Amino acid sequence: MTTHREASRILGEWAASAPFATASDDAKRSLVRAVENLLAVTVGAAAMPEMQRLRRAWTPSPGPATLVGSPRRVAVESAVWLNGVAGVSTERDEGNRYSKGHPAAQTVPAVLALAEAQDIAGERLWDALYVGYEVAARIGRATTFRPDVHTHGPLGAVGAAAACAVLLGADADGVARAVGTGAAMAPATSWQPVLRGSAARDQWVGQGALAGLAAARFSAAGLAADPDGLAADLGGLGTIDPDAVIRGLGDESLVTTSYLKQHSACAYTHGPADAALLVRARMVAAGVDLADIVSVRVEGVASAASLPATSWGSRHGAYFSVPFAVASALWFGDVSAERADVPPHPQLARIAAVVAVTDATADLRPDTATSRPARVTVHLADGTAHTASVRHPQGDAVDTPFSDARIDALLTEALRPTGLGAPDIHRAVHDFHDPDPGALTRALGRLAPPSEGDLA
Repeated sequence: MTTHREASRILGEWAASAPFATASDDAKRSLVRAVENLLAVTVGAAAMPEMQRLRRAWTPSPGPATLVGSPRRVAVESAVWLNGVAGVSTERDEGNRYSKGHPAAQTVPAVLALAEAQDIAGERLWDALYVGYEVAARIGRATTFRPDVHTHGPLGAVGAAAACAVLLGADADGVARAVGTGAAMAPATSWQPVLRGSAARDQWVGQGALAGLAAARFSAAGLAADPDGLAADLGGLGTIDPDAVIRGLGDESLVTTSYLKQHSACAYTHGPADAALLVRARMVAAGVDLADIVSVRVEGVASAASLPATSWGSRHGAYFSVPFAVASALWFGDVSAERADVPPHPQLARIAAVVAVTDATADLRPDTATSRPARVTVHLADGTAHTASVRHPQGDAVDTPFSDARIDALLTEALRPTGLGAPDIHRAVHDFHDPDPGALTRALGRLAPPSEGDLA
């Protein structure tokens, strides 16, 4: 069996070997797709009043790193935290069900801020982006977390540490030290604030990414690191299987198993939401008045059944409610961020109040441990019912991938408040490949909306 020290060393050797150049075309495309999606949702979220208030409250000092979605450049640490928070605040960030987290959102903000400060773009930038994603995803896959742990913060601390160490020019040993230090600095984050509807959960992404950057700097300073390398317990949050960390390293790219979101809600709600959209289409085709809905039964797996709230007092309370997602899908035909406004639309609230969610894992018989099937049955005032089911939510790269056209539509939808569109994202990320001085700053500067003022 591999020891934790050996796993750290092997990770370090891989990360320091410029692995993006030898990655498969599928892995490269998948990484570009994840970065593009993250930038789009970050720019869109930056235009929201809540995010502009947070940015004002930070009063960030001028610096070398772009506050994404604005023309402002601020201190690296401010950019890492605030860009990280914006990336997850509308629940549209890319995720990876095998890693139990969101590796792009948890690492990319740290990579971009540090790379911009050091004027790094081109292959070295893509190496760092790739290393950050893969290390975060592998740590997530390999860790058995304590039941109450929410993974928004911990995975970024390790993945961002490895990526930032690459940007700082670390050798294999230096990356290994950064990984071990990042694991020891992983923020302790719990599901309880999330289930109470607290937006503090978004802050954990900034916290984890910034911890990763600090870990890389700690390693670069040559300070004493954990002699056992990658801690076995991820700072007490779970148990890491070192063999699972390095399994397939160099041959298997976990970024190819990612998923994109078409709903502004927790991924656990997406199966029920997709099934609700199918039911809605059938009812509309049959001329049913949606106001005649009297009750809704949602059968899902345990993760969906853990989110049964039929009312909420905050935007994030809605994001983590299956009844919200199902009611929004049924009434509006979508689950977009504005549907989570508080107080909710009266009809959305009325339908959500009559949604019952049950754990039907045994009956639905998921194909794998990470499958998320769902069935939705809508009962009408005349006694009739309409039912639809899905085997897995749309957007999963392995089971239910979106077409390129659908992905572009989702990018443009995320950017709707800004006047930008998918082509703007494509051009910016294409320019990440340019190694010339200032290339990254110019690329990110293109994502400042035309109407951007002084608020952000």
